[in-house]
Amino acid sequence: MFKSKGFFIFSAIMFFCLPAWAQESLDSEHIYSSSVGKIFYETAYELANNPEITAAEAEQAIIFLTAAMNLDRNADDVIPLLIKLASQYSKRDNSDIVYLLLGNYVNQSVESDLEPARVAIRYLLEKFNSREEREQLLEDLLKNLGGKNAFLDSELATSLGLLIAETPDLQSAQSYLIHAYNNNKYNKLAFAKLAELMSEKIGPAMYLEHLRLALGQNPASLEAAVDFARYAEQLELYETAAGTYEYCADLFRFLYPTQPLPASIYLPWAISSYNTKRNQHKCLQIAELMRQDGRFDLLLEAIAAKAAVKTGNPDLAKRIFQAAEAKAHSSGVDSKFNDKAKATKYEQLAWFYCFASPDPNKAIDWANKAYSIGPNSATAAALLAYSLVMNNQTEWAKLLTSNYERNQIADVTLAQIQLAQGQKEPAIQTLKSAITKDPGSLAAERAKEILAEQNAEYIPPVDPGTSLDVLKNTFGQAIVPTFISPQKMISVHLNLRGSKFSYGSELGGTVSIKNNSSEPLVVSDDGIFKGYMRIDASIKGDLTKKIQNLVSVRIVPGSPIKPGRSIFVPVRLLTGELREILLTYPQASLEIEFKIYLDPITIADGKITNRLSVIKPAKVLIKRPGIELTSKFLQNRLDSFTKGRLGQKTKTAQLFTSLLKEHQAMADREPLYKLTSADWMPALLKSALIHNLTRDDDWVSKMHTMSGMLALPLDHELTSAVAENLDDTQWPARMMALYLLAKYQDSDFSKVLDWTAKYDSNKFVRDMAIALGAAAPKQ
Repeated sequence: MFKSKGFFIFSAIMFFCLPAWAQESLDSEHIYSSSVGKIFYETAYELANNPEITAAEAEQAIIFLTAAMNLDRNADDVIPLLIKLASQYSKRDNSDIVYLLLGNYVNQSVESDLEPARVAIRYLLEKFNSREEREQLLEDLLKNLGGKNAFLDSELATSLGLLIAETPDLQSAQSYLIHAYNNNKYNKLAFAKLAELMSEKIGPAMYLEHLRLALGQNPASLEAAVDFARYAEQLELYETAAGTYEYCADLFRFLYPTQPLPASIYLPWAISSYNTKRNQHKCLQIAELMRQDGRFDLLLEAIAAKAAVKTGNPDLAKRIFQAAEAKAHSSGVDSKFNDKAKATKYEQLAWFYCFASPDPNKAIDWANKAYSIGPNSATAAALLAYSLVMNNQTEWAKLLTSNYERNQIADVTLAQIQLAQGQKEPAIQTLKSAITKDPGSLAAERAKEILAEQNAEYIPPVDPGTSLDVLKNTFGQAIVPTFISPQKMISVHLNLRGSKFSYGSELGGTVSIKNNSSEPLVVSDDGIFKGYMRIDASIKGDLTKKIQNLVSVRIVPGSPIKPGRSIFVPVRLLTGELREILLTYPQASLEIEFKIYLDPITIADGKITNRLSVIKPAKVLIKRPGIELTSKFLQNRLDSFTKGRLGQKTKTAQLFTSLLKEHQAMADREPLYKLTSADWMPALLKSALIHNLTRDDDWVSKMHTMSGMLALPLDHELTSAVAENLDDTQWPARMMALYLLAKYQDSDFSKVLDWTAKYDSNKFVRDMAIALGAAAPKQ
């Protein structure tokens, strides 16, 4: 494990010198070859993506990748894979390597994907046992990596702030957490800790902004939508609250299409609409929606009737009041109701006659019934006290208000008692206190009327205009989000180079993920898209095979995806079992359907689907025609193998190894498809490969031949041909020959590995020998 101070100084110098590390302890035979670097990368990739990878295979892959970097300075794809292997699979302490890789990655690629940097940072932190060492590491990372990416800065500062918060130095902790939040206002962890440490400085406007950002981050979260709506209502931003509750209603109906809209959404939606300046008519619409669903809610009907009065339609209000009253009484109280259900029914009727359609006699009658069933209920006691005041029985009312915890109705009652006793100023303060408990309720409306009668006015403790200005500054006019169903928010496509590819061609693709919404798309653990992606393949045609988890990655862009914009994720499709099939059966004509999942989950029947099931997995179909093998075709390829250019040689080497594999796969069985073959072909193909490995002076060509033979069982002749490359003057050829032979040799090969580990002139080759099982030479 690296030690803090001396290592940190060294590492800061080395941030821009990763290729120098990759060249450590090499001999004078330094060479460059992007083609061979690619072979090493592909070999390591196949090892790394084997779900059953061993620690030894991880070490082998790490050596291949570091060698690839040495051969090709522009091999940027190597670093994320090297971070993954060194951090997750290797049993060695790779702290020094991971630290240097992290610096190089952040300088080059962190904007496109944060995940490799996160993996590296977690690994480095886990290597320390003390908080002080982890602190020192994070400070160093912030110093050396800071300013490259705001989201990464935010995560580093959050981790450091949380660590320092465990000490008495809360000022420094706050400073780092503020830095974290300023760099990424979607950072929930930083905000939560700030709210804990300095709650007195987190004003309502800032908290409201945070809730709105949380909703923007995951617009399919009903919890986030309700939280924002409730807090806006609490701050008396009724236009915002009403619009957001309507969003909640749309979202609920989308998420739970068979369930009725709950009162916890439609009642605050109605009361918020009632308190707006221009949207009281919405209350009538909400009530009508409930009626159409065959539902009756006395509280909602009362709000609708009061809204009709406000909109200048007293006749409609009267009809609604009468219909609601009749419906409430006709439904009665079923004998099967328990006391709690009866008390709730009676309390609603008492409230109706106290605040919605005032009637002193009916109010006291129903309040008495409620109180008789629930004498311990503060609500029932408050309603009875209020109805007593309505009937000018203030003494009895005063006794009730003093024996229970005071709620809003109790406060309004007490204020009227105080006024009756000539205590005007205390009454005004009591009324203001009552209003603040629920400013939008009908009880609060009555309190405001009484205040006005005393020539006093209620002023909100938090200026709604100030909070609204903060929201406008961040979101413009889009304070209330527009509901669109999740399947319309995100679209995903796998872009391939056409709909057909030939044997031996590259099969790469790019997954495009587009943000179709009007808000930034934040890919995160708390977002609507968490960044996980899976690609399955289904093969049809001459062969049939379903391949699950062909590709499984996580992508976390270093900044939000802007509305209407896309991110593009390169994916390697010629991998794993699909690669093996395509290279083993070159004459097979195949159709391959790729299916792309976002945040995949396994459902009850064992099937895979997207976490947001309404977003259907994207599909794309591509065809791979089989090669048509003729004598002329084979002769041309033989000629190119001996006389052609490097590109022709490498393609021929791959084809010949594939044809040999195909012959072996079809041996002693009926062909699975139309197959051109002859008894003389295997010997011819093998002879050509042996000639290339033993007579061709082009070491790069031999590298491609050996690479194609990795999945080909070697007989004695092929083994001997490969073994000749153990003495090649170029170290990549020696390393590939060693790796290929070690896959198929018995324990006697250990002597070769031990000798190589001790005497080979190149460090990569020596390290590979040790990773393959050689005894490490004594220092």
